[in-house]
Amino acid sequence: MKLLFSLFIALCFSTLAFGHGDEHKAGHESLEQKKTETLSGQLIGLTCFVKHQSKGDSHKDCFRECAEKGLPIGILTADKQIYQISGVGHTDLKTTNKQFIKYAEQDVVVKGEIFESNNMNMVVVKGIKLAK
Repeated sequence: MKLLFSLFIALCFSTLAFGHGDEHKAGHESLEQKKTETLSGQLIGLTCFVKHQSKGDSHKDCFRECAEKGLPIGILTADKQIYQISGVGHTDLKTTNKQFIKYAEQDVVVKGEIFESNNMNMVVVKGIKLAK
């Protein structure tokens, strides 16, 4: 009887563990379904823009300083949407930002993978060029 009870308990816990694993896997599958889009807008330093509405030519030096420190940067589109630039996987922002510093506060066109969640937008940039 004790053996049957032990097997029953083991079966219950293994079902819970496998159920949780499938749920976790399902979450990852949905994250992998991302959209590739082209965005146009101004490359901005997010900290200064959100806190002080700072942007443009007069803000280029500050943008560079913030980006080099690993503070978030993003794209402000014509329709006032903001897309934070993210690295691939869990790449830190200091590393990610290096490739964008030369485009500081300029109008750009980027192609990348878009992620949207809880009213927040992110883009993993695959290509960037100055807007014409």
